[in-house]
Amino acid sequence: MPVKSGILIVIAVVLLAGAGSLGCLEQPEEGAGEALLVMKVGAMPDEATLPYYVAAQEGIFLEHGLDVEVVPFQSALERDSALIAGEIDAGENDPVGVFVLQNAGYDARIVSRELHETPAKMRFAILASPDSEIRSVDDLAGKQVAISSNTVIEWITDNLLGDVQTLKIEERKVPIRMQLLLDGTYEAATLAEPLASYAVYQGAHLVIADSMLEPTIGYTVIVFRGEFIDEHPESVAQFLAAFDEAVDRINANPENYRELLVEIAKVPEEIAETYQMATYMHAAPYPRDNFELVLSWMQEKGLVTEAISYDEVIY
Repeated sequence: MPVKSGILIVIAVVLLAGAGSLGCLEQPEEGAGEALLVMKVGAMPDEATLPYYVAAQEGIFLEHGLDVEVVPFQSALERDSALIAGEIDAGENDPVGVFVLQNAGYDARIVSRELHETPAKMRFAILASPDSEIRSVDDLAGKQVAISSNTVIEWITDNLLGDVQTLKIEERKVPIRMQLLLDGTYEAATLAEPLASYAVYQGAHLVIADSMLEPTIGYTVIVFRGEFIDEHPESVAQFLAAFDEAVDRINANPENYRELLVEIAKVPEEIAETYQMATYMHAAPYPRDNFELVLSWMQEKGLVTEAISYDEVIY
């Protein structure tokens, strides 16, 4: 979807939502005198959201005074529309998506980094088709690379390619992008985990991954509605404290959470037992340097036309 159409949809949802946003509610906890804040948090089928599910299923959110429902979404558009309408209060996102919302006039604020690549664990990769002779970034010069444009996928792709010029092919449907890579229709494609690992399992060649770069380039982030933050700032701290506790539990015994990860991240059955678990990270501010890099890239592409400052977006 062209970015202008995406922004129009975002604005339309805002107008429809109006003052009728659902927001958070307060209700008494059964058997207790104090009210718990009810919060809905959006999650994509992504390994980055595993701490949300662990904190919800193991009662960590409740221990921190929150009644949190994790709401799964299959597309970023559906998730962002729900955030704008007040149907969820927070959720996973990426900096490119947040800047699109901000540029459209919606107050979405980043309260923490969430997960990014490490030298031991990639999050995004450019892969070549099984029958291709492409093995290096230089080999990609003048070749087709399937992406979804004006998204974090294109941001990652541009960083992985550096100065190498390619022919970008638009394919927004990720399963189709992967399948057309595997059957040789596309010479190369950028995929996120776990499908990047699955494509390698199916014979695709790993050309370059974000884990091979220094510094970190690809972040997911935790985003809250600005209105929610203004009304319940203490709840943001409670949420992040619960997130950190869930991170500690996962990192201490990652295999205990493999089955849950496979379920929520849609890890293909063939690689479910061998798929590399991420090392999860405590909540921390999204770095200013990455903020500036992503924003500058979006401004150059005309995706951001409004003034956006770090202090306004980062809570």
